Formats: sequence, C-alpha cells, structure tokens
Amino acid sequence: MIKENHIDSQILEEICEKINTNKQLTWELPKNGIIHIDKLLPFICIYRFNTLDVYFSRLIKTQASYIIADETVNINHLIEAIRIIIEQKFATFLILEFWPDNNPKSTAFQISCPKAKAPATLKALKKGFESLNAVYPNISSSVNVEKERHPIHLEPLLNDAESKKTGTLIIGISVPTLYKNSETNELYSLFFREFYAVFSETVQRAAYEFIRIQNADDFKNYLMLGKTHVDEITSKADKDLAAISSGMSFLLRTTPVNSNEEWERFQKNNFKKPPTFKYRLIALDPELEKRKLYNIPIDTVDDPTIAYILRGKRLEIEKQLTMLEERGTKNFRFVGESLYGVIKKEVLREAKKILKAFPKGERLKSEPRYNCYDFAKYAKKELDYYNEKFPDLELSYEIRNDVAGIMVSKSKLLINDQISLDVKRSDALIQHEIGTHILTYCNGKQQPLHQMYEGFEGYDQLQEGIAVIAEYLVGGLTVNRLRLLAGRVMAVKSMVDGASFINTFNLLKRKYAFSSRIAYYISMRVYRGGGLTKDAVYLAGVIDVLKYIKNGGDLETLYTGKFNVNHIEIIEELLSRGVLKPAVLPRFLQRESVKIRLKKLRQGIQVTELVN
Repeated sequence: MIKENHIDSQILEEICEKINTNKQLTWELPKNGIIHIDKLLPFICIYRFNTLDVYFSRLIKTQASYIIADETVNINHLIEAIRIIIEQKFATFLILEFWPDNNPKSTAFQISCPKAKAPATLKALKKGFESLNAVYPNISSSVNVEKERHPIHLEPLLNDAESKKTGTLIIGISVPTLYKNSETNELYSLFFREFYAVFSETVQRAAYEFIRIQNADDFKNYLMLGKTHVDEITSKADKDLAAISSGMSFLLRTTPVNSNEEWERFQKNNFKKPPTFKYRLIALDPELEKRKLYNIPIDTVDDPTIAYILRGKRLEIEKQLTMLEERGTKNFRFVGESLYGVIKKEVLREAKKILKAFPKGERLKSEPRYNCYDFAKYAKKELDYYNEKFPDLELSYEIRNDVAGIMVSKSKLLINDQISLDVKRSDALIQHEIGTHILTYCNGKQQPLHQMYEGFEGYDQLQEGIAVIAEYLVGGLTVNRLRLLAGRVMAVKSMVDGASFINTFNLLKRKYAFSSRIAYYISMRVYRGGGLTKDAVYLAGVIDVLKYIKNGGDLETLYTGKFNVNHIEIIEELLSRGVLKPAVLPRFLQRESVKIRLKKLRQGIQVTELVN
C-alpha cells in the first residue's frame, strides 16, 4: 500500500483561484511534481510517477494542460477541484492518464476506456499513434474496454460512478518507451523528436474530437488546444539564437563596400579586368559563435512546433558562420548552395521565358528622376505612417556610400548616395523595402518569438517573393525589373556552371541585352564573397507567392513576420493557437487599384503577365 501525501488545502485553494482567472498557471507540486494549465480547456493529461522518467514527462509537457505528480502525492482533490471549475464553462471533461510501459519489448499503445464511449476520440488516438509506423515498423495500438484505466498498482483518479454523473471521461494509455535504450536509458534523439511531435498532435486531435461532439463549439480546430504561451526555457533559447543571428549581420558582411568605386575602375579597364571587392571586417569569431550556438539547449524545448523552428534556424546560422569564415574562397559558394538550394528547373524555365518574352529592356523616357535625397524624402512619408503603427520601434533611413542601391537593415532603410531613380518606380521600391521588409520586421517584433523578425531558416525566398508581388500590386513592376530578376537567375546559373565574373558579365550584356552597369551590378551581387546563389530566390519566391494566392492562400498571413513558404502552415498553427498576433497589413492593400490586381492574382496569371 502506497503511503499518500496530500496537497495542503491552502495551496489547493490558491491553485484554484489562479485557474479561475483563466490565466496561465505553472505551479510546483510536492516531490518534484508540477501542474501546468496554459488556458482553461475541457481536458487534462496526467502522469503519475514512481521514479520520474524525464523523457516521458517531456511527452506530457507538449500539452497545454497537464499534471505530473509523484504517485505518493494524492492529487484526487486537485483533479476534482479542476473538474468543478471546468464544469462551469464546459459541459464535459476529459482526463487522459498516461504511463510508460515497463516492458522493454513492447511496441504497442494500450488504450483503456469504458464501453461505447467517445469512439471518435479513440479512433483519433489509435490512428495517430499508429502513424509512427512510418519511422518505426511494428508499432501498434489497441483499444480495450476496461474498468481500470490507470496503472494497476495505483488507485483511480476519480470514482467511476461519480465521473459518470459529472460528465467526466477518463481514458488510460500505456505508452511503449521505444525512444530510449531500456538498459542504458540512452535516448534515441532523432526518433524521439518524431515520437513526441506525433504524440503531441495525436493527443490534441483526440481531445478535439471529444470536445467537438460533447461541448459547445468553443474551438474551431484542434490547433486551438495547443499552448498559447511561450515558456521561459523556449523564450531564452529563441532569444539566444536571435542574438547570434543579429550579431552576424550576414548580408552586410558579405556585401562589398567599394562596389561603386570598382564599377568605375571596371569601366575604365574596358570590362576586361575583374573587380576586386572589399568587405567590412568581421568583428566576431565564427568558432566561438558556433560554440554558443550549440550550447543553446533546444532539446529541452517542449513545444514540437517551436523546437522545429529553432533547429532549422540553428542550422542556417551555423552555415552562415561557416560562410563568413570562408568569405573570399570557393567554399563560400559551396556552403551557400546548401543554404539557399540549387536553382529549380521551374525557376530556370521561368527566367528563360521572361528573357525570351522581353529580349530587351524598356528605354526610359526622359521622366523625372529622384536622387538619394529626393527618394529619402518620399520614403520618409511611408516610414512616418508605420512609425505611428509601431510607436515602440524607431523606423528611419540613412544615406550611405557603402551599400549597393537600396536595402533594409532591420527597421532602417539604407540608401546609396549615388542612386538615380525613375520617379514612377519609387512607389514600387518603397512598398518592396518598407511595405514588405520593414513591415514584416516590425510585425515580427510584436511577436513572442524573436525568430519572427530575425527570420526563419530560408526566409529570404518568401520575403523577396511578396516584396516583388507588392511592386506589381502598386503598379510599378516594369519590364526592366522583371528582366532583372530573370537575369539574376541566369547569372547564378552561369556562376554555378563555373563561369568567371567577366564571362557572366558578358553573357548578361551580349546575350540578354543588359546595360553594362546593370550587368556589372547583377554579377557583383552573384560573385560577392566568393559566390552567393541567394539572388536566384527572388524569382523563386515570386513563383511561390503566385501559386499560394491562386490556391486561395491568405495574403495577410504572409506579413506576420519573416519565414519561408514551407513554414506557412506552422504560422497558421501558431496563429490558431494564439501564440502569434495578427499582422498589421501594408496600407497599399487599401487602394482600389491594388484590390483589382489582387483579384487577377487569385484568378491565376503567368509571371510574364506581372508587368504593369
């Protein structure tokens, strides 16, 4: 007989008061136990332990509502108190008790439940657990009609007769511990990641089926049952990653500071002597940064979705740090290819199609032009508008001689002091840089995850895609601009195929009819640092966004922060869970002309039809 310890009545009362406020609760229980309730939900997960299995407890911690308790601590009164509070809002209450199967050879999930109760919930549990077969053959799950739905050596959490009267359903689940070596307790880390991701989603889907049938329609989908709040461990890991990423200033440190001067020298040498680019000094030690990077304990992040985001970003940062180490060598390019990917056949095909449809650039009429100061004055109006939307951030511009053209660094617009812009293109450029890049940075800054503004792994592609689409929507995407995107793809292809700077420059100038200056700047961007394939993602991103909008995608979602197209479902999940806030949208979307063009995109158009 287990000698029980009871939770002090005063502590019980304080816990209940906290739950009643419907605010996040995390409370330590006696003997290393814990109760966590992210928000008021009509279900809770329970794990009672003899010796705490830290890996098993991490499975339970993937949920928004759980109790992990030493089996000698009587939690029955606590559960009953929670049930009463839940009953005031929801018609029924689901208790899922989990325990590890101590049989090291077991590959089966044993689900114990009352007869003919919640078939949809049981089906969701069975189907979800069996999906692990894809990574670990022979996993099975069975549903057993049992009166006892708890570990055999323990007492039930609630009296069976009372639970029937109160609309409470208890399901017990014995879980095989396939994710670790039974003899050494060594964790099979890669399999465990998959295991706990599947476990997390399965429990939420099962609970949703119970809620959908038994309760009022308080939850639109199972994702709303996930965690809303970012815990301290996750927040610190996210913050530390962002600090390393921000400290790199990767693009600034891989952009030449003497591109204007080298253009003049290149021109004087009749385009026969390749330029010699110089870069900012690297004021960090990549090896030390990598050490800090892998000291961040992402493996302790309980939320599978956020852990996935952080791991992806960590890999990207590691590659960027390696690229900084290899700046100026061929290895820079090779690592960059693994980071930005190779040119897809579809992207290459569209680039060729653009250059065939528009074999020559448009001749600019003698239209008014802006110098750097004129453009800055115009841009300031847009910056002032968003400064009102984000009063806690400082949006500004800076005119400099060490940047190529126009670019954004966080919330600052950087303008080259030598630029000369067609006035008609200025609005498009402003919506590209401010209405997209700066706005998504500001929206990301309002989110609890730093990666939302620092950028997920590979975020450049979608960022540039929506930025170019913004140019189209405001009526400023020209033949020359579209040709430029295609030219970048062809330049990257030329470089990857082994061509020299001079050969690529000549290809752009002679075969694709780019001006000498434009051919130089395209080549400069592609050959900087030792070869950067990033410029091919602009057109790839445009193709992605066109598909997304045509397929009914919500354009507003794309402005939530900085992420790639393969992260859109994750963003939608985090929005559904309430982890992320809806985005402040670009004001150009309010224009009637923009609404007409957006309607065309939804109907579906070719890339070559984007020219305004």
